[in-house]
Amino acid sequence: MEETVKNLTDETAGTPAGGVISEEKPEKTVKTRKGQVYETRPYDPETDPLLEVVDLKKYFVTDKNLLGKPTAFLKAVDGVSFKVKKGKTLGIVGESGCGKTTMGRTVLRLYDITGGDVWFKGQKVSALSEGEFNKLRPNMQMIFQDPYASLSPRLTVGAIIGEAALHHKLCTKENYQEYVLNVMKMCGLQSHYYGRYPHEFSGGQRQRICIARALALKPELVICDEPVSALDVSIQAQIINMLKELQEELGLTYVFISHDLSVVKHISDDVGVMYLGSMVEYGSKERIFDNTLHPYTKALFSAVPVPNPHVKMNRIILKGDIPSPVNPPKGCKFHTRCESCMDICSKFDPVYKEVEEGHFCACHLYNTEEENAEYARLEKEQAEAALKLAAEKENKAGDTDAAKA
Repeated sequence: MEETVKNLTDETAGTPAGGVISEEKPEKTVKTRKGQVYETRPYDPETDPLLEVVDLKKYFVTDKNLLGKPTAFLKAVDGVSFKVKKGKTLGIVGESGCGKTTMGRTVLRLYDITGGDVWFKGQKVSALSEGEFNKLRPNMQMIFQDPYASLSPRLTVGAIIGEAALHHKLCTKENYQEYVLNVMKMCGLQSHYYGRYPHEFSGGQRQRICIARALALKPELVICDEPVSALDVSIQAQIINMLKELQEELGLTYVFISHDLSVVKHISDDVGVMYLGSMVEYGSKERIFDNTLHPYTKALFSAVPVPNPHVKMNRIILKGDIPSPVNPPKGCKFHTRCESCMDICSKFDPVYKEVEEGHFCACHLYNTEEENAEYARLEKEQAEAALKLAAEKENKAGDTDAAKA
């Protein structure tokens, strides 16, 4: 029944399930030397997105039966879709635990993909073998959230930054030190830091080392996982400005994960809002901040402090706790905390669709009349089916009692 709703509403909205509208491109199969088969499609850097994520899912097994078969899953990422064009920045925001970091790691295949597709420069990287994907890894890098935990205490700064570049043959042993020093200079690190160890640096300097490590591989895509959340405000500004300068200079593309909305507004071109593993709203920065659609996004934005004591905040206080991703509520995942909740919200999952040009949202508040009519028909069918099943059980129970008598 849920599949019927999903298919019907997808056709009505004109979008793929849980996805961003995209034009169908002819795909072709490529076979590598080792016989590995993967899919490609035409890629034009001027018009096509550098990165396209379609209905991405990442489930973690939380329980198994006696035979070892999984019986329960934690749905950390559940049907996320978005696009990022070359040279642009996509900001991903949401509460802690909504799946932002897991989504970023899954895109880079640091976690195995449960479902969905990841396309990078016309290649379906989600289907590549590990060996083939390793060749692509230098183009897709990540800046990790914790600069204290992501640096090896046993390696010097020079080894941390240059180790992967040497492995991928971006430099030789002869010009290794010169290559690393150039990357360090680009990221605002002094040359005499080359032989020092991570424990000798402050938080801001360590984050610069993490950025230099990622950029040493000359990537096109960088996923920034809350790169300034552990830093004080003045250092945050330095790091953000440096990231923007490097983007302009090197033509980098960022997926910027953060829970600081002011930082996201400053650095992003497009913004995606996640809740409990799903993308609930997506669009350009101007549309998201100036014309917020989803009730969760409105509540999230109302929590941003205004630096003016004369402006009264219209704070939206969410009721209840975040539901468990192991056992999410039926229908819309947000309906247990939403002040605009309707009867349909607890019964059917809303379709992620384009509400206005370039602005996507998953909320029943924006259903069309045709969609509401179809939901009503399906609800009636479900009720009739439930009554029929109850009557059959009652008749079966009566026959059993009669047989016993």
